Amino acid sequence: MNVTSLARQLKITTEELLEKLPELGFDVGAKAIKIDDRLVPKIIEACKKSAKKAAFKKELSQVTEIRGKDKTKTDEQNLKEIIIGETIIVKDMAELMKLPVAKLMGELMKNGIMVSLNEKIDFDTATIIAEDLGFKVIKSDQETIEEETKKEKLEKLLTIRKNRDEKPPVVVVMGHVDHGKTKLLDAIRQTNVVDQEAGGITQHIGAYQVTTHDRLITFLDTPGHEAFKAMRSRGGQIADVAILVVAANDGLQPQTLESISIIQKEKLPFIVAINKIDKEGADIEKVKKELSEINLMPEEWGGKVICQPISALQKQGIEELLDMILLVADMKGLKSDSKGPAIGTIIESHIDKSEGPVATVLIQAGTLRIGDMFIVGQVAGKIKILKDWTGQNVDKAKPAMPVKMLGLRQLPPIGEILEVITDKKEFKNKLKKSHYFFSTVNGSSSSNRTQSDEEENTQNIKTLKLIIKSDVLGSAEAIEESLEKIYVPDTEIKVIKKGLGQITEADILNAEADKALVIGFHIKQNKNIQALINEKNVTILHFDVIYKLLEDIEKRLKEIKGKKTIHKLLGKLEVLAIFKTTKNGMIFGGKVTEGKVTKKAKIKILKNSEVEAIGEIVNLQSAKENLNEVVEGNEAGIEYKGEPIIAVGDTIEFFEESHE
Repeated sequence: MNVTSLARQLKITTEELLEKLPELGFDVGAKAIKIDDRLVPKIIEACKKSAKKAAFKKELSQVTEIRGKDKTKTDEQNLKEIIIGETIIVKDMAELMKLPVAKLMGELMKNGIMVSLNEKIDFDTATIIAEDLGFKVIKSDQETIEEETKKEKLEKLLTIRKNRDEKPPVVVVMGHVDHGKTKLLDAIRQTNVVDQEAGGITQHIGAYQVTTHDRLITFLDTPGHEAFKAMRSRGGQIADVAILVVAANDGLQPQTLESISIIQKEKLPFIVAINKIDKEGADIEKVKKELSEINLMPEEWGGKVICQPISALQKQGIEELLDMILLVADMKGLKSDSKGPAIGTIIESHIDKSEGPVATVLIQAGTLRIGDMFIVGQVAGKIKILKDWTGQNVDKAKPAMPVKMLGLRQLPPIGEILEVITDKKEFKNKLKKSHYFFSTVNGSSSSNRTQSDEEENTQNIKTLKLIIKSDVLGSAEAIEESLEKIYVPDTEIKVIKKGLGQITEADILNAEADKALVIGFHIKQNKNIQALINEKNVTILHFDVIYKLLEDIEKRLKEIKGKKTIHKLLGKLEVLAIFKTTKNGMIFGGKVTEGKVTKKAKIKILKNSEVEAIGEIVNLQSAKENLNEVVEGNEAGIEYKGEPIIAVGDTIEFFEESHE
């Protein structure tokens, strides 16, 4: 028979067949043209067995084995990782581990550690507790260090200034999602922002100023969903006073506790605004009781926490709340230096269709003027246009004033410090040291790949690749940070490209090449590329609310993960005798050398330490009695269903199979 004809029959190339034949025990020569007809059936049978064995090995490679001796190693490999610093607040640690706070506190109590949910524990304690709960703790990464460095740098810059002028208080509004933070700001500034927000949840950071009793108050509007924790935290760092909004009909919720942690960490004086007092089921006293249970005692109960009942919807208690803010601000004695060059923090940046790159800066010292030279991170430039929060052009901005800067060539990162440089020579030197570079206006960038495609396929990790396009840099940052927190075993998310603006043809082509999903956040559909989307069969997902995006991605991860098969080793047996062999099974006997054999167990047949076949137990006997279990040291007779390849001297392993 021609070698090429046999290769076609086996559905492989001629070269592959000639290469494979020696491995199967057929020496026909590397350049053979014909094969003896008598060998053909044997070669076909050997090829089928080889293919079956390869498929069997591949199937086994997808199985997670749990063996007594390797249990510690296996457990270590399966530990979920969390990253913390020298200390961590108990509530924050529970959030990182995605566990109820009560469960974590219970584990702490078991170990004799009595702390409240808002108290800190050190790194060593956190490591011990986390390992008991199935987590591996890693010391804080560079990003956390950089955030601390920025904060220290800002404090250092502000410390050297002479604070001689009174400044308006900067107020940050925090609390749980849908407890009415945006409605409160709406009531304060007599606008209607909430109706413009998708799902009633604030998506972008903004800053607003209001006047009461001829005095200015600046409000930072921080987003409500937990995905914006990083930006809320930055809001805490630049505020003077915090308002904690708690719904009277809902009480303290997870984001409420998270906001309290940030407020306490930043040592901010705060006022609790008990909102929705007009709602059915509102219970002001219950909220105060819940506050007292976490060591926040209301003034009316002899404590120091100011509680102000309000209804943002009915505009009740708003004037009283503003008076309380001024009172707290006066007690703090807020002052700043408004004379020198400006220092501030970037609280929002995005690309506007008509204005290009735009950033909002909150001035913390000095006065920012049109024409000022500035540097912020790796972005440098000259102020061309300034606008206040109402969109009106202004020529300067004093401390506590939020102002939009126009005329930028690159978007500065949120949370970065802005410095005005008055000396041209110093400005040029700082420019060189910052490794300053300009990028394209669309702000598109690709994430660095930390793994090669080859590494990606190891350890059976399923990867969901994403291309993210958003209208605001702050939202893109929050989405990326939130995606990292989604944990689905044996899966990972890889952002292969991210950028601002509409989804383009290039995005579709990249998605096709990398088999990625394209996510559009707060951007309109580009109808001009619909034909290309259909042609390339690329999935485009549009979202306006971030938690819906996260829910969708988590669902997709669970779908691609599938079920994991686990084989838990129960025992081993050495085959001493073969009693009967049939086409689909055997009856054999042997001695249990390790663990036990159970009637419900499955069988692995090992030859030369390699698994050759898997089967099932039909019947289990010992001393001619039918049993459900035979333990180590005893002999057993087994009726086995499967491939009849067992021989005397083989090792048989018994295991339980489960799926998760």
